[in-house]
Amino acid sequence: MATAFRREDKVTHLKLADAGPLSGIQSTDLRAFIVFDQYNWQIPKFVLNGGELFFLDDAYIVLRCIKAFNKSPKVLFLAPSGATVLEEIIYLDGSMVSQSIDFAGHNNFQQWNAEGFVKQKKIAVFAHSFNENLHLKIFVDHYSKLTDPSNIFVIDHGSDTVKAESVIPNACQIIYLPKTARDDFNIKQYCEYFQRFLLTQYEWVIHVDIDEMLVHEKGMEHFRDVLFSQTEGVVFSPEFGVEILHHPREEPELVGHLNICAQRNYFSRNDSYIKPAVASIPAYWGPGFHYCLNDFKTKTIPGLWLLHMKHISIKQMVDQRFIRQTNEFSSQMLGTLKSVLAPQKIEGQEGIPYIDPTTGEHKVENKAEFELRIKGEIEKLLVAAEKIPEWLRTAI
Repeated sequence: MATAFRREDKVTHLKLADAGPLSGIQSTDLRAFIVFDQYNWQIPKFVLNGGELFFLDDAYIVLRCIKAFNKSPKVLFLAPSGATVLEEIIYLDGSMVSQSIDFAGHNNFQQWNAEGFVKQKKIAVFAHSFNENLHLKIFVDHYSKLTDPSNIFVIDHGSDTVKAESVIPNACQIIYLPKTARDDFNIKQYCEYFQRFLLTQYEWVIHVDIDEMLVHEKGMEHFRDVLFSQTEGVVFSPEFGVEILHHPREEPELVGHLNICAQRNYFSRNDSYIKPAVASIPAYWGPGFHYCLNDFKTKTIPGLWLLHMKHISIKQMVDQRFIRQTNEFSSQMLGTLKSVLAPQKIEGQEGIPYIDPTTGEHKVENKAEFELRIKGEIEKLLVAAEKIPEWLRTAI
């Protein structure tokens, strides 16, 4: 049985019980995987030192495999021929989950408060913002249909070009955090504790990204009724997750921030946005918030859609994401980023310079080249796109 550890420097490593079958084999000749049921992740970069395996692709890969911490994944080594060289079940050392232990989330101390506390408010909504403009306006306008703006919380996470208060003055609650190096575990933990804080006063807490809008086929009032009819604690996911698309060849730029779906004709389905976004109990999210670990308390609201609005305006995408692109990294820093960041973080996303997926070459694009690539992304989504249904045209 292998044991998984996470060091203080956040490097994850596995101590193998029997590394004998690997002796005499070069690390470069092996492929390593974390395997659990239908999940199968290849460890993109690892170092094998005797009986210890070190890998930089964050520890949450292991945590995602075991979901609710009640089952164990396996580590699997394959030879170039595809033959299994070694397979061991993974045991989690406490260092893997210690930062996920959440005493604020426990509710089994009722003997301390025999009378109980009656929450005074119904629904809170919160999201992160960084140099947002269009999506901030859409977000506050949309969720104000579900709850009073005073119950909407925008966490401005280090904006340096467009601060939230300059876009939505006095519209909702704005909380400022300093911008720091990206750490998915830190953000996950912050959001979990902020959710716990809101749950002390609100019956329901919605946590989404600033460009994610929840809509119900039967309207916001019906969505509210569904929540208020619940008698037990639950984490809800929408039934559908979709991308609203700006067709670059058929549709003009948006006019204003209202009636978005009346100005757009196409959407593509994306099941990664069927995410646990609505909760009346503490949610134990994985980094990225697209899944949560308390699966046994997760249910679906039929007819509820999560609209990802990232692609609603090509101009908005180019203006915002080009700012996040950096022309200031040295070649040494670029090389470091390429070696330590997971692949999904280096495809021109989240401010990371563009890596050509074919050649692996670092590229710095001018704005026109960047816009062409954005249009190319949308064109690929349009291949399997569907027409926006009539009910959705008036929903947001």
